[in-house]
Amino acid sequence: MDFFIHYRPLPKAHRRFLGWFLPLMLGVMVVLGLWVPGLQNQYGAGSRQPIKQLSGLLLDGPGGAQVLVPRPGQTPGEPHYSRILLAGPGKTRPPEAVMQHQGQWVQLKGSLFSHGPLSVMNTRRAQPIPQPADLPAPNLKGTSLGPFALVGEIIDSKCFSGVMKPGAGKTHMGCAIRCISGGVPAVFHVHNPEGEVLDLVLIDQEGRTVNDRVLDLVAQAVAIEGEVIQYDNLMALKADPLTYRRLG
Repeated sequence: MDFFIHYRPLPKAHRRFLGWFLPLMLGVMVVLGLWVPGLQNQYGAGSRQPIKQLSGLLLDGPGGAQVLVPRPGQTPGEPHYSRILLAGPGKTRPPEAVMQHQGQWVQLKGSLFSHGPLSVMNTRRAQPIPQPADLPAPNLKGTSLGPFALVGEIIDSKCFSGVMKPGAGKTHMGCAIRCISGGVPAVFHVHNPEGEVLDLVLIDQEGRTVNDRVLDLVAQAVAIEGEVIQYDNLMALKADPLTYRRLG
């Protein structure tokens, strides 16, 4: 039997063994690294688009910072504007260099992330621009769709849209809590047995953000009863955060 002594050359039998064992183990690790994550169903469907430049009306609500972008063309029955939620660098809302221009028409540049109808742009600066002419007046008050009882998960809109994968569930809980506490819009992610998905920004009965009042419920199954309000392509769920119920 050969013994390996660190200050002596490796025995021939050991070299032969390591010659096939190490490449085999490397190959097994590569295969497992590609195969096993797919079994965990942990990757979100969000995606990052190339750096984009948007022009629109900068708003601070409902549910957080957002920009109201005119849609090209006019389709009957469709909203005239798209609302894009905004976030800043890291786990924060847009910096003061952006938010000081709320209520103005601005030009924004940044990374755009999308997950279904939900889109979030990371941006650092806003450049005021003249208000375009001949645009329909935006519906800033929203349209009530009535009361609903919904079950879903409170997520941070930034990571869920594709910044992080996974961007939801308990494996993402710590990151989601930090994002929402930093001012990233909190969204209620709902899906029904038919597979239909709806994402609603959360607001209280006065229309304010609820971020600092829902941190202990983030990334868990929650039931909320409230009024659903449509703001162009964005849905909001209006309810008292004290009435949210943790399930399970």
